[in-house]
Amino acid sequence: MLMEINLFGLQNIVPTLLILVKYSALITSIANICLLGGMLYVYLERYLKVKSKFTTTLVLFSLIFLAQNILFSVYFFFNLPETVINAVFPLIFLGLEFTALALLLMITRE
Repeated sequence: MLMEINLFGLQNIVPTLLILVKYSALITSIANICLLGGMLYVYLERYLKVKSKFTTTLVLFSLIFLAQNILFSVYFFFNLPETVINAVFPLIFLGLEFTALALLLMITRE
């Protein structure tokens, strides 16, 4: 009887939230790819002006993280987590990585 009660469409929210949680690691990984693309653009621009070891290292740093997130995205695309717990653990690490990359990009652009 509880499942038959439809209060403002709330019975459809739970499956939608579960789907969103399962895809959240993939979404966060794609957001990280976008941030890394911006960082790579800025670092390549600076490398062409300065051409130092430090700017070379920054470009390599961005490329390595970009490759890692592309591999994560491909993995999550083909292997979606079955349970919410399996989706939350990668999301924690990817969310922390997103925060760190966003801060780094913000400082880099100044």
